[in-house]
Amino acid sequence: MPRNIPSPWRPLDPVRDAIDPDVSVRIDVLRAILIGLIVLCHGGRWIGADVPFASPMAQFVLTVFNRGLACIAVPLFFTISGYLLLRKLEATPAAYWRLLRTKTVAIGVPFLLFNGIWIAWVLYVGSIPFFGGRSFVLAAGIGRKLVGFGTTPFNYPLWFLRDLLTVFLFTPLFLLFFRRLPDLGLVLLGLAWFVGAPDNEYSLAGFAFAFYAGGWLARRRAGLRDTAGWDKAVLPLFAAATIVVGLSPWLGSDIYVLAAFKKVYQMLGVAAFWCLSRQGWIKDSRLLHRLAAMSFFVFLTHEPTVSVMQSYLAPLWRPATTLGQLAAYPVTGVAAMVLLSLLGWGLAAWLPWLFALLTGAPLRLRFTPPPAAR
Repeated sequence: MPRNIPSPWRPLDPVRDAIDPDVSVRIDVLRAILIGLIVLCHGGRWIGADVPFASPMAQFVLTVFNRGLACIAVPLFFTISGYLLLRKLEATPAAYWRLLRTKTVAIGVPFLLFNGIWIAWVLYVGSIPFFGGRSFVLAAGIGRKLVGFGTTPFNYPLWFLRDLLTVFLFTPLFLLFFRRLPDLGLVLLGLAWFVGAPDNEYSLAGFAFAFYAGGWLARRRAGLRDTAGWDKAVLPLFAAATIVVGLSPWLGSDIYVLAAFKKVYQMLGVAAFWCLSRQGWIKDSRLLHRLAAMSFFVFLTHEPTVSVMQSYLAPLWRPATTLGQLAAYPVTGVAAMVLLSLLGWGLAAWLPWLFALLTGAPLRLRFTPPPAAR
């Protein structure tokens, strides 16, 4: 290709080099952290809902977590997925069908299993407190609640897997962008996110943008290892923006202004979490690497586990003070992660075929921490 072609118009070819080991290790620990944020958020939702906030301080702190930090998990997961999948994917029919076949097994099978199991439970056994019941499923339609299209899946956190599978369908478009107008493609997808869902920071367009951005970074060979120079700009901005998120219930912002701010906040948060993953006490944590091995299993099984735990805890403990609520908030989430991780390790050790079926791929049996974490 002639050298005088502007950079934005040069194609981004597949990258066949191995992923930098430092980047790989940081991705691994982030998996554990992000799943932990999701489980804690879902496990603590009874504070502020079933139990009213004790004070403005309690509301501020829990809003920071619920509407701020935990909301970074999904866009960062999509960015990581795009970085790993789009870096060397070829624009051929064979590669596309191989991708769909592989992801249908790895993601589609667990999605249907952990949705169908609980639909069958509420239809034939009984409702699950804080989670759902028979009339809820029948009103929406069993088939619709099973596949989750046009509605949320019955096992509501699994909407993430549904949208991830949907984004995979658009990979030919992403590869076309990489070949014809890679940088403009990033801009167009970003505009589609901001314009297409002006009142909501979460949307399929936003997930497509994050997924494409991950692939764009991989094919641009972005220097994701040496990010220390980002810290002075990214981390203070993210901290300030997080405070604004915590104050949002009192700011009275227009819904469209707030959604636009949250979109910028998510992009900033993705960069901030990546900066934090550089820290040795995070990157080299043996505990986080071990938890990362069970992160997908924990995600699949954390509901209705946390809902059942909340249903038992709520009648026994209704904290009325700020400190009490801040202490009560993570209890069910932490308990669920501990119990489900132990269950996952037990299944992987004693019933590996079942663990492989539930998590979509035998490769997930290899849960030994990488050498850098030992």
